[in-house]
Amino acid sequence: MTEKAQTNGKNTGNAFWLTVLLVALVFYVINESKTHSPPPQDQSISQNQSDTTAAVAMDLAPRRISDTRDPSATLKVPFSNPIKTSAVNDLLVDPSGTVWAATEAGITSVQNDKVTHYSLVDGTFPFPQAECLAHDGKQLWVGTLFGLCQKTQNNRFVRADVSESLPSQIIWDLTTDGTTLWAGTQKGAAFLNKEGAFTTIDEKSSNSGLRQNWCKQIFRMGSWFVAAHDKGISLWNTSFPAANPEWWKNIDHARAGFTRPVSDIAFDGKYLWLSTPHGVLHLTTPVDRFFSDFVPNLVSYSRIHGLPADCISSIISHKDSLWLATEEGLARINKELIQLISPESGNFARRIRKLASSGDLLWLGTDNGIQFINTAMVD
Repeated sequence: MTEKAQTNGKNTGNAFWLTVLLVALVFYVINESKTHSPPPQDQSISQNQSDTTAAVAMDLAPRRISDTRDPSATLKVPFSNPIKTSAVNDLLVDPSGTVWAATEAGITSVQNDKVTHYSLVDGTFPFPQAECLAHDGKQLWVGTLFGLCQKTQNNRFVRADVSESLPSQIIWDLTTDGTTLWAGTQKGAAFLNKEGAFTTIDEKSSNSGLRQNWCKQIFRMGSWFVAAHDKGISLWNTSFPAANPEWWKNIDHARAGFTRPVSDIAFDGKYLWLSTPHGVLHLTTPVDRFFSDFVPNLVSYSRIHGLPADCISSIISHKDSLWLATEEGLARINKELIQLISPESGNFARRIRKLASSGDLLWLGTDNGIQFINTAMVD
């Protein structure tokens, strides 16, 4: 009897410790699952992000947009004789009809048959290169990678005193809305206020409405300011304070799937268009619905649709068409047709860097000069 009791005691003890081990194992598994499960989302942050960054879909344009085997897709027109310059960074036609080119060597102007070069070498331009141009209706402004300059009434280019109030002296782009000068710089955007100084719009002052400060391209259309930067596209409704991020919309390049940098921006009166190293993007959300229904769809046009190249340097809207400057020539998008525009004869540079228009004339800035075509001969 004593031996049997001892055996039963041992069995009871083993069962007890086995139960303890099982309970400990259960608590361990529960604790581990809590440790590795994702934390609950902050609903307020999630909602705020969805308000300012839209979910973007990227689609290829329908293949029927162009058929390169169709003879009507290519049109030969006369190109003007080229005016030799350094590589062109920007083009502008001022209210008097004078054409201005910002080049890697300074400034070139074309007025009727008179061509004038301004450069640091000959003492007629204060910087070694010129990056961008704008005319506010009163005077010509030139942005460079060294600061801002302006053309005086006696036709001299001088460094602008107001340049000091810019967030950076590295100026990538200039534009105007008819009266106000806007600048896109390495450290944010800015506009020239009524006091004669620049007001800076950057990540901090906009409370991250502007998602990145490197503003490579800027654009004005109606009440909207558009900035293309290293994180994508930011759009601000200038009717409201920039410091309130609710008045900003953003398209993130990673979510949208487009290649940076955006090289140019155009507006056809209803839609926004972007040129990139991998084609043209059409934002199919109309501008007047940006706040009511901003779930934009980007449609991509590329070489497979008939463009001469994927790398697009410049895009403008002119005479009910979109004109595209590419590394392999000029193209036009009009009424769901892509047309390639090629010279009938003569000298021309295949790599077009910038476009500008005035009346029927479309001006082309290339690697080594300026030319124009008469768009009336295209239709």
